[in-house]
Amino acid sequence: MDELQLVRELGDETPLPDQESLAPARAAFMAGIAERGSVRLRKRRSRYALVGTSAIGLAAAVAATIVLMPAGQPVTGGNAVATSPSSAQSSATSSAPSSGEVTDPVRLLGHAARAARDDTSTPPRPDQFVYARSAVDDGPEREIWQSVDGTRDGLIHQPDGTKIPLPGCRDGQMAVDKGPELVPGITQPCEPRPAYRSDLPTDADGMLAYLDANASGKPGSVNARGKDVLGLINESLLPPLSRAALYEAAARVPGLSVVPDARDAAGRPGVGITWPVPPGSSAEAQAVVIVFDKDTYELLGTNFHAIKALAVVDQVGQRP
Repeated sequence: MDELQLVRELGDETPLPDQESLAPARAAFMAGIAERGSVRLRKRRSRYALVGTSAIGLAAAVAATIVLMPAGQPVTGGNAVATSPSSAQSSATSSAPSSGEVTDPVRLLGHAARAARDDTSTPPRPDQFVYARSAVDDGPEREIWQSVDGTRDGLIHQPDGTKIPLPGCRDGQMAVDKGPELVPGITQPCEPRPAYRSDLPTDADGMLAYLDANASGKPGSVNARGKDVLGLINESLLPPLSRAALYEAAARVPGLSVVPDARDAAGRPGVGITWPVPPGSSAEAQAVVIVFDKDTYELLGTNFHAIKALAVVDQVGQRP
């Protein structure tokens, strides 16, 4: 299942496009522009309410500093501390509250918020990259390198081996890509899209106000609110206090329920939060379940998409 299918399963209220899914249409559009001469391009919209994606290969033999965390684990940046997901998770487990039989979504999200708030990681540097490795089912994995501050070029390694560039936004302009290639000499207006959102509120009230101001879908839609929350945490990083505020804000959304024996797309067990499939969705639509580790309350992913590694690295192409 790819992102487009995920979007479909999330409901039809609001599309949730990403760089990859928009690439073919953008390539066709830009090819038409190239044939017709100079054209003023429309300014891109901010992606902040969208699911993040990104990234590019690398070369340079610069000493790398890596921090690897389990899926959704608060990620540190800058210092050379490479840890396996299991060891990092074990460390987090020692201070996390016990889940017991959590059946209340408010309590579950409260645990997740406390786990986030306990994170003492240092923030990444602007010149670093957020690395994410994800998978659906037992299929090949996808890797993404996203610029921490949104100005550096990133890259996506698709499961089939295709490499898709993710141009950074510098001085208000970014390169245009046509599939796996950049279109020479053509740029478009842009705003930097940082993979590390240090600009978000750090309290629940502020986060709710942010979500309301940047809401997708119909007013009051639980499905749209769920997508907006996922858009902030999927393959991107939030500072610990902002992540805690996001979970606390999500806990105020009516209509949530707990899935005690949830599993992410990779089959990892956990405890989940879900909401009803919106009316009017296709018969094949399935409810989205956001899955947390039962012991650490770190995010594992969803029943459609498992985040298997999340790290801060120094260069595109660098792996933890």
